[in-house]
Amino acid sequence: MRLRIHHPLFAGFLGVVALLLVLVVSLVGTGLRRELVAIMRTELERELGLAAMVVRGAPPGFDADSLAGVLTARLGHRVTFVSADGTVLGDSDVPASQLGSVENHRDRPELQAARNGSVGFAERASGTVGTPFLYAAVRVDRPGGPAYIRVAATLSEIQATLGRATRAVAITGLAAMVLALVAAYLIARGLTRPLVTLSDRARRLTGGDLSSRAPRSTRVHELDDLALAFNRLADELQARLNELGRERDEMQALIDCMAEGVVALTDDARILRTNRSAREVLGIPQPPLFSPVGAVVRQPELRELLEESVVHPVQASDVDLGDRSLIVSSRMLDQGGAVTTLLDVTEIRRLEKVRQDFVANASHELKTPLTSMRGFAETLLEDDLPEDLRREFLTSIHNNTVRLQLLVDDLLDLSRLESGGWRPREERVDLADVAMRVWDDLSEGGPPRDLDFSLQGDGMAWADEQGVEQILRNLLDNARRYTPDGGAVAVRIETTDAGTEPGADDGRVWVDVRDTGSGISTKSLPRIFERFYRADTSRAREVGGTGLGLAIVRHLVQVMGGEVSVRSELGRGTTLRFSLPRARPDAKEPGSS
Repeated sequence: MRLRIHHPLFAGFLGVVALLLVLVVSLVGTGLRRELVAIMRTELERELGLAAMVVRGAPPGFDADSLAGVLTARLGHRVTFVSADGTVLGDSDVPASQLGSVENHRDRPELQAARNGSVGFAERASGTVGTPFLYAAVRVDRPGGPAYIRVAATLSEIQATLGRATRAVAITGLAAMVLALVAAYLIARGLTRPLVTLSDRARRLTGGDLSSRAPRSTRVHELDDLALAFNRLADELQARLNELGRERDEMQALIDCMAEGVVALTDDARILRTNRSAREVLGIPQPPLFSPVGAVVRQPELRELLEESVVHPVQASDVDLGDRSLIVSSRMLDQGGAVTTLLDVTEIRRLEKVRQDFVANASHELKTPLTSMRGFAETLLEDDLPEDLRREFLTSIHNNTVRLQLLVDDLLDLSRLESGGWRPREERVDLADVAMRVWDDLSEGGPPRDLDFSLQGDGMAWADEQGVEQILRNLLDNARRYTPDGGAVAVRIETTDAGTEPGADDGRVWVDVRDTGSGISTKSLPRIFERFYRADTSRAREVGGTGLGLAIVRHLVQVMGGEVSVRSELGRGTTLRFSLPRARPDAKEPGSS
């Protein structure tokens, strides 16, 4: 049985009022009896004083029993005379003939208390007549020896008076309790009515009616505060639900923007949600809600991993999906189902392959000259080596040492460029002058070659002169190496004007380095700017070089704000083209004022 809220409130009021009534009746009875007994004690103490005066004035050998009767007639209370040894000498309620059968009173509490001359009191039922009395005793000294006078007042009247007062208080309290309960019932109903209304509004709110609000006209401050708090809660709930809706939409947009593919599955391996990256990786359109994984994912290994992810977590696993490399991992949800992520690591695997190739090529580039140098050095340790052979070996050691030095220098330059440790010193650079100077240096320092060199156009670049010189040195050195005798190497410089739109730069200077050498295959063109990459390994070993020149060129051009590209046909030559910012006409040389 379900109770209304006013039922326990009314029961509580009833219990409190009943308890208060019991306490009032009890306290009134106890207090009234205490006051009546105190008044009777005062009266008995005064009567004892009068009786003691009478006894002191009585002649020797007076009749104690007769005197007790006379005093009782005057005082209205029972009077008893007791000797010092406790023998009852006279008692107004006991005939003289029966005094011998009255028990000794020596141990009576009131007589024990009166031995020191004060008035002794005690309450008990009389053992002689069987009536409850309040006893008061005092010692009286006479020539024949001390004696005790005891006055006993019956408590029956006090008990009767106390009963009448208790009944009156109880009747009055019951009447007050009935009135209080009626008022309590009305108050409880009045207080609980707004709570019932509030409960109804709360049920409507939980049912989805977010417009439900509680009234605030109860005239009770606390209930009005409760209604205000409820309305604020409803407003906050509505705002929170709206915010959750926005967050859900934002979360979906965020998931769709993730580069990592996300697939959410139900506990029976049906697709609940996918993001754009996952659909691109899987090559599927937006799948229908709750589509089985087997109907969407065709790759057997990936389909098996997705189906297993709803049963137990799948650790990071590599899966090849066509020409893509994926890392698949999943996490089970507490409510069932799983979320699986598809990370496309194709580019990372390619970079790892480049790194491995770099380590292998660098090791080979270092090992080859070191092996030659070690072999020549061990041969030179022999004492009977001919002088011409000794000189040939020393020359070979020197050449390999230079080759190692160039390799180490290129590695250091490349490392400094990739780490951002090199900063260009911007100045006006005459590209035609630098190109001619570099070609002359290469022609004088290298082996004689039968090549036709030409330089067309000119231009001023806003760049670092040493960096431009290193770019052209690497490009022209490659052209000399890979162009056979009788071929041609040409440098062409072009200048483009500045753009007219706001924020446009001051134009660019383009430099083409073209040769008629062996050329590069189409397959190798995308990788020629990688470190140690060689399109024709056997040919590269013959012509020498470190394999880092074009990688350095690319970084130098990019740091100085330019671009670099390549065009080539196998057997018909190669053209390497790079650009640099054009020098402004009003640009000043560093250090000039």
